[in-house]
Amino acid sequence: MPDHVPMDMDISLLTTGITVLTTVMVLYLGSFETARRARHAEARKDAAADRAALEAQADELVAAVLALRIAGDTHDHVWGGWAARGRVALRALTHGAVAYGQQSGRTGGPAVFAAAGEAARTVYSWDHESGVSAAALAAPLARLGTAVAPLLRNEALGPATTDLYEAAVKHSGDDERTATAMRAFHEALRSALEPPVPPRRRRRFLRRSAEQEALPRG
Repeated sequence: MPDHVPMDMDISLLTTGITVLTTVMVLYLGSFETARRARHAEARKDAAADRAALEAQADELVAAVLALRIAGDTHDHVWGGWAARGRVALRALTHGAVAYGQQSGRTGGPAVFAAAGEAARTVYSWDHESGVSAAALAAPLARLGTAVAPLLRNEALGPATTDLYEAAVKHSGDDERTATAMRAFHEALRSALEPPVPPRRRRRFLRRSAEQEALPRG
């Protein structure tokens, strides 16, 4: 039985060991790269979903602001301002005059009381309907509050969201303030929706990877 291993067998064993080690390393690196790409793909998918959710929340806030603006403008046009008060005053006088004229054979105090009562009923009816219209603003206000809540928790959009909410609720008649707040909100939203810029080293690595993948394979 030989007391030493032939040289060619040593080389063969060494070559085999190197081949096995190389194969294991290649398989490990391949699985590592596959897992890394899967993680990055999942991260990109999650980031895209987060941006879509943020954009949907922003759209709902803008829609709620516009709905409140329309409801408020409609209420003010019909029930608020001196024009509306002038209309109800004219209507009360008209109804009072008609009631006075219908008091055939009655003059003085009874006819005046009848006319005043009819005018009072007209004013009361207007006041009641105005209150109902004002109460209807609770629905768009509640919608706005619901839309604001998740965006206030967003660090990038919180300040712009607060300004827009205050412009819509506390300064509803200030068109310029609302428009300025809306522009600032859209600018903050555009910045928040932009994907994060990778570090310089990562940008170089991604550029080289893209160039290598673009090379023809053969």
